[in-house]
Amino acid sequence: MSLERETMGVMPPISVGSGPLDPRSQLIQEMRDQNFDLIRFASYRTACKLRFVQKKCNLHAIDIWNVIEAFRENALNTLEPTACVNVTRLETLVSSLYHNLNKRLPPANQVSVEVCSALLLNWLLSAFSTGENVGKIRVFSIKVALATMCAGKLMDKLRYIFSQLSDGNGHLLMKRLSDYLREVLALPAAVYESPSFSYNDNLAMAIFNQNVKITVNDFLDTLMSDPGPPCLVWLPLLHRLASVENVVHPLACSVCRRGSLTGFRYRCTRCAAYTLCQDCFWRGHVSPPHSNDHEVKEYATYKSPSKQIGATLRKSFRCVPERARPVLPRYPDQPERTLNLSHIVPPSPVPAHNGFPEYTGYNTGSLDSRSSRSTHRSTYFIYRVTGELLSILEDVIFDDHI
Repeated sequence: MSLERETMGVMPPISVGSGPLDPRSQLIQEMRDQNFDLIRFASYRTACKLRFVQKKCNLHAIDIWNVIEAFRENALNTLEPTACVNVTRLETLVSSLYHNLNKRLPPANQVSVEVCSALLLNWLLSAFSTGENVGKIRVFSIKVALATMCAGKLMDKLRYIFSQLSDGNGHLLMKRLSDYLREVLALPAAVYESPSFSYNDNLAMAIFNQNVKITVNDFLDTLMSDPGPPCLVWLPLLHRLASVENVVHPLACSVCRRGSLTGFRYRCTRCAAYTLCQDCFWRGHVSPPHSNDHEVKEYATYKSPSKQIGATLRKSFRCVPERARPVLPRYPDQPERTLNLSHIVPPSPVPAHNGFPEYTGYNTGSLDSRSSRSTHRSTYFIYRVTGELLSILEDVIFDDHI
């Protein structure tokens, strides 16, 4: 991995007055305290900032399927993508996400619906409610923002995004792709990374050929390739950051001497046994004889030396073939059609007779009325049987008496 320092978007200072900060200003201040602006690489810097926002808003506990279900519950799937949603309706949507989250969490891990809703609502408004739409957000903007910032597999998110960008035949519409790029690049801009990842009208045509029909498989292959489109390199990195947060490497950093590294680990290909933690590598901290000009290799997992030697020997004896790049699953190019049940489910109730003689005594009233009538018939039957038994007992007693 050989990376150069990219253009940095520095977060502006927050002026702290006598009153408390609003939720968004407090979020920006806490983000500044993390010193993300010292990271040399724009893709890692942007991914770290968005991951920080994701965790502060507890969106890392809400996956893409929960978001899609919230869209349906709040009827956003019935609105046009260009329709605008006011703050009240957006607040209802955001609150439903956290209310449903608390239903899935144990009582000890419940989140504050009011705090999380206010934080996410303010951040979304600052990112998308600009210009003439102050106080309103487009439906498409909400879908792109929540589908990108929530948890879940990147492939599932991109499949949902493609369903919003394609026509009825399952082909990508370039105009909708341009709208998607404009909306998704508003997320880096919301964390002051617009100098590195900005939108222009030629981005869509730089990614796909407008003269070729693009299916869902083409869309996934391009956006999940390594490297992907330059304007979206931070997107897969955001998901990789989430996957390596709990990975522990039982090694010490050659610069800060910190042991048990977490997250990414970097090893120089030129310096012998030279290991860097992610904080030192991202911020350019080195110690002799290493230099930032050296090529390094990134590791997201740890493999013990014994396993490394065994794998090397097996490969040298050609017992194990070279591991190929994982192949993405293939999906149908045509979108799934909704079932037409008009010829299966009759439009009117089935006739009462169904080929059998009609019974005039049959009651077609409600279930409650039929159940009450059956109860009366059962009670009458019990009384009748009881009376017959009593009469029989009287006859027996009378015979014995005689």
